[in-house]
Amino acid sequence: LRGNRYDAREAADQMIKFFELKHQLFGKGSLVKDITINDLDEDDIACLKTGWIQLAGKDRSGRQIILNLPGLRDDKFTLQNELRMRYYVLMSALESEETQIKGAVRIIYTVGDMKDKFGGSGYNEHARSAAVIPNHIAATHICTDEITEHLRHYKIITAASMKLRTRCRFHYGSQTECLYQMSTYGIPQSCLPLEPSTNKIGTQRHLKWVESRLKMQRSDSPVSSVFDTPFIAELISPTENDVLIIGGHKSSNMGNQRLRVIVGELSRAYETGSKATRKEFVGWAIHSVHDSGGRFLKQHAFGFWEELPKDQIRKTVTQAFRNSYRRR
Repeated sequence: LRGNRYDAREAADQMIKFFELKHQLFGKGSLVKDITINDLDEDDIACLKTGWIQLAGKDRSGRQIILNLPGLRDDKFTLQNELRMRYYVLMSALESEETQIKGAVRIIYTVGDMKDKFGGSGYNEHARSAAVIPNHIAATHICTDEITEHLRHYKIITAASMKLRTRCRFHYGSQTECLYQMSTYGIPQSCLPLEPSTNKIGTQRHLKWVESRLKMQRSDSPVSSVFDTPFIAELISPTENDVLIIGGHKSSNMGNQRLRVIVGELSRAYETGSKATRKEFVGWAIHSVHDSGGRFLKQHAFGFWEELPKDQIRKTVTQAFRNSYRRR
């Protein structure tokens, strides 16, 4: 229902198609269980590790970004491997209730080396399978730098439903130009997994996500708290406005510096203020971070980031005020 914006008729129709796809990809036994990484064979997992479909953080509205990089497709995998891999990635995103409610943003990126070497082979099958996954696609952004790629995707989109066509945006140009154009729609530049040394797209971030899923779902021991949080399915990417909590270490990120300035300016008044006044100062500091587009993120093992819950944010900022006036 959430994926179809509570349209019961559309939801019922999609449910039938969804279970038909699930039966086709994983067999009759899959109909009564959730698909985990244990249900993927070695080729499926190898296909997953190519990273040509991956989760890439969130946009400014908090919607999950699903990144398609056709240039990373590998001809040693069958279409069945690709479809099973796609199913797993998209359903992993739906483990988050926030994604179920807000929906997702899809990016198809074919700029530079990311062009599909197979001329769009299997695109129709991929489009049909993606359409029956119960995930509301709020927008689709297609980035190209060649007219042939642009026309290929334009042809696919024009054959889609009116609902999909009206939510599709084309961006034509270089990597920098496409990133800038998407940023006007609230998509951060960090959505592309660029390697700092080369500024080219890499797979290290995605491989960390895959390894965390393997550890989470294949371990015989109880899952540790590191892998027990929903952020793994979303893969958060920090921005300069975020306040980063890194195991007690002082961060020089812009968001941290901004918070330290706010706390420093208010610390004397905080020290002498009433309980209610102190609570207001903490709330105002938190609001200032959020108002600038920042979040409070904590780093876990493997370099993953988790957005702190509200109670933890308040405790963190309260402690920052206490530490500030104690240093005076």
